[in-house]
Amino acid sequence: MSIEVALFGMLGRDAEPKTSKNGRPYLRLNVACGEGDATQWVSAMVFDERAIAVVDKLVKGARIYLEGRLSLSQWAAQDGTTRSGLSVMSWHCRLSQIGRAKTKSEKPKPAPQSADAPLDDEISFAPERRG
Repeated sequence: MSIEVALFGMLGRDAEPKTSKNGRPYLRLNVACGEGDATQWVSAMVFDERAIAVVDKLVKGARIYLEGRLSLSQWAAQDGTTRSGLSVMSWHCRLSQIGRAKTKSEKPKPAPQSADAPLDDEISFAPERRG
């Protein structure tokens, strides 16, 4: 039995480019799906050539959409306990058009500041009184 899924999530770390034993390129992704306590982490192997071509944009915090075959994986942790997690073998992966993160090459722009505004002023949060 095979379960096909479509997921929308956020990358937990930068994509890792890899090569299979057969010489086929792919990406390893860690994707957070959901919010708060309902967040599920999914490990993905992505074989989509268009995603591989834009690996520099698949950085931590980027929002992505992917489709693939879902499976439950089990492994032995370093302490000897059996762990399990969700994984997806993906054939389609795209950056989301909403909330896209900056690429590795982009530097954050500093906020514009007035030349006469000191940086260490205290800001009062008390409401103004109108009389």
